[in-house]
Amino acid sequence: MSEEMRRISEVKKAQRQKAQEGSTNLNGEQIFFRSCNTCHPSGRQGMGPALDQLATHFPDDQALKAFIRKGKNMMPPQPPSVINDQELDNLVDYLRDLKFD
Repeated sequence: MSEEMRRISEVKKAQRQKAQEGSTNLNGEQIFFRSCNTCHPSGRQGMGPALDQLATHFPDDQALKAFIRKGKNMMPPQPPSVINDQELDNLVDYLRDLKFD
Protein backbone atom coordinates (compact mmCIF):
# COMPACT_ATOMS: atom_id res chain seq x y z
CA MET A 1 0.00 0.00 0.00
CA SER A 2 1.36 3.39 -0.93
CA GLU A 3 2.08 6.00 1.72
CA GLU A 4 -0.76 8.15 0.36
CA MET A 5 -3.27 5.27 0.54
CA ARG A 6 -2.16 4.42 4.08
CA ARG A 7 -2.61 8.05 5.14
CA ILE A 8 -6.09 8.23 3.56
CA SER A 9 -7.06 5.01 5.32
CA GLU A 10 -5.85 6.37 8.67
CA VAL A 11 -7.78 9.63 8.19
CA LYS A 12 -10.99 7.74 7.35
CA LYS A 13 -10.53 5.51 10.38
CA ALA A 14 -10.05 8.53 12.63
CA GLN A 15 -13.15 10.21 11.16
CA ARG A 16 -15.28 7.10 11.81
CA GLN A 17 -13.98 6.87 15.37
CA LYS A 18 -14.69 10.56 16.00
CA ALA A 19 -18.24 10.19 14.66
CA GLN A 20 -18.87 7.20 16.92
CA GLU A 21 -17.50 9.00 19.95
CA GLY A 22 -19.80 11.97 19.30
CA SER A 23 -22.83 9.75 19.16
CA THR A 24 -25.13 9.60 22.11
CA ASN A 25 -27.09 6.60 20.81
CA LEU A 26 -30.20 7.68 22.65
CA ASN A 27 -33.18 5.35 22.66
CA GLY A 28 -36.30 6.21 20.65
CA GLU A 29 -38.21 7.69 23.57
CA GLN A 30 -35.27 9.94 24.51
CA ILE A 31 -34.94 11.15 20.92
CA PHE A 32 -38.68 11.75 20.71
CA PHE A 33 -38.77 13.86 23.87
CA ARG A 34 -35.64 15.76 22.86
CA SER A 35 -36.60 16.44 19.24
CA CYS A 36 -40.31 15.82 18.62
CA ASN A 37 -42.44 16.13 21.74
CA THR A 38 -42.58 19.94 21.75
CA CYS A 39 -44.62 19.96 18.52
CA HIS A 40 -46.20 16.49 18.83
CA PRO A 41 -46.92 16.21 22.58
CA SER A 42 -47.06 12.49 23.41
CA GLY A 43 -47.70 11.92 19.69
CA ARG A 44 -50.85 14.02 19.75
CA GLN A 45 -51.62 17.19 17.85
CA GLY A 46 -49.79 20.28 19.02
CA MET A 47 -48.02 22.73 16.76
CA GLY A 48 -47.55 19.69 14.53
CA PRO A 49 -50.09 17.05 13.55
CA ALA A 50 -50.95 13.99 15.60
CA LEU A 51 -48.82 10.97 14.76
CA ASP A 52 -51.61 8.39 14.86
CA GLN A 53 -51.70 8.14 11.05
CA LEU A 54 -47.99 7.46 10.50
CA ALA A 55 -48.62 3.98 9.13
CA THR A 56 -51.02 5.42 6.54
CA HIS A 57 -48.77 8.28 5.46
CA PHE A 58 -45.48 6.37 5.77
CA PRO A 59 -46.15 2.66 5.17
CA ASP A 60 -42.46 1.76 5.22
CA ASP A 61 -39.64 2.84 7.49
CA GLN A 62 -37.47 4.21 4.67
CA ALA A 63 -40.15 6.75 3.70
CA LEU A 64 -40.54 7.85 7.32
CA LYS A 65 -36.77 8.14 7.79
CA ALA A 66 -36.44 10.19 4.61
CA PHE A 67 -39.20 12.52 5.82
CA ILE A 68 -37.56 12.96 9.23
CA ARG A 69 -34.18 13.64 7.62
CA LYS A 70 -35.62 16.19 5.18
CA GLY A 71 -38.23 17.90 7.38
CA LYS A 72 -41.17 19.84 5.99
CA ASN A 73 -42.64 23.29 6.61
CA MET A 74 -42.16 24.04 10.33
CA MET A 75 -40.63 20.63 11.02
CA PRO A 76 -36.87 21.05 10.91
CA PRO A 77 -34.71 18.49 9.15
CA GLN A 78 -32.91 16.01 11.39
CA PRO A 79 -29.55 15.35 9.70
CA PRO A 80 -27.09 12.72 10.98
CA SER A 81 -25.29 15.45 12.92
CA VAL A 82 -28.47 15.84 15.04
CA ILE A 83 -29.81 12.26 15.04
CA ASN A 84 -27.36 9.56 14.01
CA ASP A 85 -28.51 6.54 12.00
CA GLN A 86 -28.86 4.29 15.06
CA GLU A 87 -30.90 6.94 16.86
CA LEU A 88 -33.08 7.38 13.77
CA ASP A 89 -33.77 3.64 13.77
CA ASN A 90 -34.58 3.85 17.49
CA LEU A 91 -36.90 6.82 16.90
CA VAL A 92 -38.77 5.10 14.07
CA ASP A 93 -39.25 1.98 16.23
CA TYR A 94 -40.60 4.19 19.03
CA LEU A 95 -42.95 6.03 16.66
CA ARG A 96 -44.28 2.77 15.23
CA ASP A 97 -45.06 1.56 18.77
CA LEU A 98 -46.89 4.72 19.94
CA LYS A 99 -50.33 3.85 21.33
CA PHE A 100 -53.33 6.12 20.90
CA ASP A 101 -56.16 4.96 23.16
